[in-house]
Amino acid sequence: MKKIATILISAICCLPVLSGCGKWLDVRPYDKIAEDDLLSSEDGYMRLLNGIYIELNDQMLYGGALSVEMIEIMGGAYALGSDDSIWGNYNDIASYEYGTEYWRTRFNETWNKAYSLILNCNLLLSGIDDDRDLFSGDNYYIIKGEALALRAMLHFDMLRLFGPVYSRHPEAASIPYYTKYTTTPEEIEPASSIAGKVTADLTEARILLSTDPVITEGTGMEGSADGTSNFLKYRSLRLNYYAVTALLARASLWFGDRESAFSYAQEVIRAANGGIFPFVDRSLVTGSPADPDRIFSSEVLFALSHAQRNSLFNDYYDPSRLPNYVFRMDGNVFSDMIFGGTGTGGNADDYRCRVNWIATGSNRYFYKYSDMANTGDIRNTMIPMLRLGEMYLIAAESQSDDLSAGLSYVNILRSNRGVSNLASLDRRLLQYEYIRELYGEGQLFFMYKRMFSPVLFSTADSENPQPSDEIFVVPLPDSETQN
Repeated sequence: MKKIATILISAICCLPVLSGCGKWLDVRPYDKIAEDDLLSSEDGYMRLLNGIYIELNDQMLYGGALSVEMIEIMGGAYALGSDDSIWGNYNDIASYEYGTEYWRTRFNETWNKAYSLILNCNLLLSGIDDDRDLFSGDNYYIIKGEALALRAMLHFDMLRLFGPVYSRHPEAASIPYYTKYTTTPEEIEPASSIAGKVTADLTEARILLSTDPVITEGTGMEGSADGTSNFLKYRSLRLNYYAVTALLARASLWFGDRESAFSYAQEVIRAANGGIFPFVDRSLVTGSPADPDRIFSSEVLFALSHAQRNSLFNDYYDPSRLPNYVFRMDGNVFSDMIFGGTGTGGNADDYRCRVNWIATGSNRYFYKYSDMANTGDIRNTMIPMLRLGEMYLIAAESQSDDLSAGLSYVNILRSNRGVSNLASLDRRLLQYEYIRELYGEGQLFFMYKRMFSPVLFSTADSENPQPSDEIFVVPLPDSETQN
């Protein structure tokens, strides 16, 4: 990685909610802050941590590439056109041609951005133990826990993208793991070694976050209106205790530890049943609500807050963009496999269909990230990163090879999506549920890679790509191999 003498961040000021407009944060730029000045107070540590969260919204990370764009195309989510003057380089990535100049550059940018934020996590962690006396209440534990979890999450996603198919080659070379604030390149390690370090960081973060107010007070999404700090509010917009537990469930399943994956998923489900992350209220998504909650916000365990989230819809999904490229699912796939058809579990009455897909002519377009009528609502900023529905699917997948023991978990999820029970469960039916639940959230490619299964392409007349290392393993960026 390039040598960095100063940190370039944007910091969130933890200010009270501004009455009447629903705003919860005030963004102020802090360029070239000296490290000693930044980490000389509790407020400085908070600003650095908040700056990392904000930078996760970068287009090379979860504000585009790893949520709705590049990674979803790799997961077969979209029907692409054949006109290169419109679709440009997207057909290359849909064909898994990772070696073009454009995509080598793009993967390099995603890698560099992720590791620059890992560097900032390590900067924060490098001094926090010595500065423990700076912190009030449980803030030391919360800040350190979140920073460790962010470091683990970023490494894990780089492993999922650039590393081997773990179920087949756990000892294959993968990525470097940085645990210190250094600009000296670390060695590339076997995937199994990275698995141990991701798990260790998340486990320590979970212990530190055992004091998280989310456990006793819930997500605190209403914020503080009395002028006090909001730092411990809006917990579903941070890697809170249950989000870290959910990330451990996701990681454990990836690493083949199904027993741990089931246990962690169960803990989150119990918390949800206790009212912390309840299933979305039916009234918000049925009939013709004036302002539908398209992301099912009460179920979101962790989301980024992106003030310009509507740009995801405007840039990629808005049908008014035609004849420019617009991402959508093939109409036949939509009707025959995902939200209809015999034997797929699809149903047009599914909440996920009714609230997120809108018909324009003979086509349907994806509206999950379109603006709410009340644009000042904090839900209008949320990009989901972890959600309750995935925990039910992990619980279903992690119990047995034949998936029979997991059927009840899928049916609980389906009952809260307004559709009838499945009579049985196999891998393909489970994949359809993952698609319905997580479409547009950057998880489909990783599902196919984890299962080493064919990618279900979103174009009815296309042959589903068969699993292979050539499809699932993205070559390391030039910047890393040159190091």
